[in-house]
Amino acid sequence: MRKHSVALAIVAFTLISLFWSGCTTQRIHSRTEKFETFYSRFHSDSAFQYSRLHFPLQGKRIDGDGERSWTKENWTTLTVPVFEVDTSIFSITYEQQPRSFTQKSWIDNSGFSVEFRFEVIKRKWYLVYAEEVNL
Repeated sequence: MRKHSVALAIVAFTLISLFWSGCTTQRIHSRTEKFETFYSRFHSDSAFQYSRLHFPLQGKRIDGDGERSWTKENWTTLTVPVFEVDTSIFSITYEQQPRSFTQKSWIDNSGFSVEFRFEVIKRKWYLVYAEEVNL
């Protein structure tokens, strides 16, 4: 009978632990900034955009003059969300995960492409990677 009680206690403890961790995970995700709200504001408010970049930003700007790291001085404010890119000119792909969003745009056979990656850091979205190739 005692083995049955110990086994029952272990099962109960496991179920309570799983329930509690699920509640904690849900609470953490519900406090994370909504990507859609962030993304819209990021492209419409340059001051907000700069607040969600930490220089030096990962990635490079590559053109006929060589490769340069991104700085506040050479950053070009992003104003067009990937969903609004003119697809008659540009090809696009994007992938959204719970804690990341990656977008790519390019012009076929032109030497031009851009890639941006956003990630959640401390429950807020940030642009963490940018690569622009214009050869």
